[in-house]
Amino acid sequence: MKDSNKITLISPFFFPEDISTGKYNTYLVKSLVESDMQVDVVSSHPFYPDWKVKKTDLTMPGVVVYRGGLSVKYPQSQIMKRLVLELWYSLYVAKYLIKKRKTINKVVIVFPPVFSMFFVSFILPGSVHVIGVIHDLQGIMANSESGTFRSVISKLILKIEKIVFKKLDRVVCLSASMRDILLTKYNIDSSLLNICYPFVSAGQCSSDTNYLINEFEGSHKHIVYSGALGEKQRPAKLMMLFDEICRNRKDIICHIVSRGPVFDDLKKQYSQLNLDGIKFHDLVPEYVLDELFRRSTMQIIPQAKGTGAGAFPSKLPNLLSKGVPVFAICDEGSELSTILNEFDNCSACHTWDIEVLIKEISKFLDEIQNLTHEKNIRNNKHKLDELFNVASLVRLIKEG
Repeated sequence: MKDSNKITLISPFFFPEDISTGKYNTYLVKSLVESDMQVDVVSSHPFYPDWKVKKTDLTMPGVVVYRGGLSVKYPQSQIMKRLVLELWYSLYVAKYLIKKRKTINKVVIVFPPVFSMFFVSFILPGSVHVIGVIHDLQGIMANSESGTFRSVISKLILKIEKIVFKKLDRVVCLSASMRDILLTKYNIDSSLLNICYPFVSAGQCSSDTNYLINEFEGSHKHIVYSGALGEKQRPAKLMMLFDEICRNRKDIICHIVSRGPVFDDLKKQYSQLNLDGIKFHDLVPEYVLDELFRRSTMQIIPQAKGTGAGAFPSKLPNLLSKGVPVFAICDEGSELSTILNEFDNCSACHTWDIEVLIKEISKFLDEIQNLTHEKNIRNNKHKLDELFNVASLVRLIKEG
């Protein structure tokens, strides 16, 4: 028998993953439960961002988690990683749907991956309402690097996404620019499209910890990149920027806080150079996040050229909520650039030219040197609450 208070969330990324989509999904599910919903989550055992599966039996109150993929081994190639994920996860979702189809009332499916939607639309009756939450448009993001092969892959993915998204009853976009792309390039009906920006998912935890005190010397300015590292962040170019900044200014230390294959490669490459100004850190536990924010003079959000409409950085609301000055590298006229202009002590540069970036970052550091995180929090709170809250998404899901 179907329960109108029950929702099935489909995404391989979930608690206890503490980064990117996993963190987003965890906070969303927690908010749904707090609004008196029961949630089934069809997920993987944790594997992101290092793409190594770790068994877990952890769950959350009011949530039943169905986990698969424990024996999956991901290959080295980024494209093959994504393909393996698409294949095994869609089959796992199909197995779940066949078993539970008579009791499923409403589905929230988070993209990517996308193949599982074919089984959702094929197995479930048309009366089941399906809401899609799109984090990345892979047909756009695949163009983060040029080349004939990339162009072919991008067009293929875009065609698949077009088919999949048109099967949804409602589509949630994480930005207005993503909505515009779905409207014009994917030809999705405007009546189906809804904008819900990423929300603040950083919990309230003590900022009195000194876990990082030896890594963040008080006399230096600390530029931090924290989060997953992939093509859309242009990691090689980001490291070139950090290298040049540290050679130009001895009062700056650049930090990379991440995990995964790209992070491991960069750490190995730059650690051999014995550069005092660049430090690598594993992802910090939740209870240390406030300290990381507090010790960050600024955090940087890099975006590959042409990818701004395909994704919106979910970390931005968390940084703003903690008063961290934000410097973005993004396209001119992009939504990220426009939004940052609305907040105090945020800036954007619209080129990956290293010399220009160094000048702009130095200028930004001078502008924020006498300002505190606490003042930023006060000044930005109203706009933050207006743009980045989970309540609108929860309401949309409940209403269907």
